[in-house]
Amino acid sequence: MAVVAHTIEFQKRGLPHAHILIWQSGCNREPSPAFVDQFISAELPDPKEDPLGFVLVQEFMMHGPCGDLDPKCPCMKDGKCSKRFPKTFQDETTFDDDGFPIYRWRDTGVKARKGGVDLDNRWVVPHNLKILKKFQAHINVEACNQSYLIKYLFKYCHKGFDAARLGVAADPPANIDAATRNGEGVHEIAEYIKSRYLSWCEAVWWLLGFEIHEKFPVVERLHVHLPGMNVVAVSEKDDLEHIVNDLDSSKSTLTERFVANQRFPAARCSENGLSCHISI
Repeated sequence: MAVVAHTIEFQKRGLPHAHILIWQSGCNREPSPAFVDQFISAELPDPKEDPLGFVLVQEFMMHGPCGDLDPKCPCMKDGKCSKRFPKTFQDETTFDDDGFPIYRWRDTGVKARKGGVDLDNRWVVPHNLKILKKFQAHINVEACNQSYLIKYLFKYCHKGFDAARLGVAADPPANIDAATRNGEGVHEIAEYIKSRYLSWCEAVWWLLGFEIHEKFPVVERLHVHLPGMNVVAVSEKDDLEHIVNDLDSSKSTLTERFVANQRFPAARCSENGLSCHISI
């Protein structure tokens, strides 16, 4: 049974994209370079042997050009590519000290034309060729086996909404950062206000009721306890006698799971990830 988790992120340009995490069954805790090469490629296919693959990689999976070829590319930060392109040629896939894969970028002599420049394999974004041919879109595929990468995925669910602030000034300073450092034009109230940015695409997404994140199979931690010893939350103003006599006070996620097993046959089925596993 496949285990999948995904979340949808909206960028300031409005278009959504998905971060999907798939657990590969039958994979060792420390995958070998050969295993990674089965699923992920970071090279241009031979245009004679695979013309469709070559065209798709050229259109969707080439980064840049940036650096000296295009210093104004959006990925440039402090004079360097923030995505660390172009990569370095290497004949075999390896792993760094953190377990992150360094993919095979071989010098095969195959080049693709983009932005008026011929780019070789050092500019190819890692991808899965079968998925690329199926969806024909930019789909970056990476191998990961570290727990912090799962945290990276779910941070998008809890990072909060995007914010944007727009102001109109009669004569704004030429260098806003310098003016801020010198104490000029700083509006403390405006700095405090957080304005939510909601693009039309995200608004339609919410109106149609689409999910922002999902995981399969759904796993819920049940509160395991002995009969009549479940945890009950009370406040200073609550009537303890009423709480003791209230039938809802004896309910917990564990007891309601047992009730569901009695009432609904589907809850007792082990198919589709509906089975209940309790570990103490």
